[in-house]
Amino acid sequence: MKAQTISGLGVDLAEVSRVRRLAADPRFLKRVFTPGELAYALKSKNKFERLAARFAVKEAVIKALDETALPLNSIEVENTPSGSPKVTVKGRPGLRLLVSISHTRAYAVASVIAFKA
Repeated sequence: MKAQTISGLGVDLAEVSRVRRLAADPRFLKRVFTPGELAYALKSKNKFERLAARFAVKEAVIKALDETALPLNSIEVENTPSGSPKVTVKGRPGLRLLVSISHTRAYAVASVIAFKA
């Protein structure tokens, strides 16, 4: 396997209760999440934990890329067939991001490593 150079690292911690409060506003949901992310999270009994986890990933991506103007809904978190998270950024083909997510009833945490193309 060819070695790749790391270009950035981002970590974020999100409070599930804060995301629950913000999610009461449909404008927040539309501004932050993609339709696929909403469909995935809202079908679950622990939907706010899943939304908080995706929110943490988006913030960690922004930190890893050092791009604060990147729209949150241009970052999409999906699950691979095995269940591990995969992140894509609209308009950024070839961008390689490695992500890890974890959550409890109270908090969600995400770590993202960005690699140079």
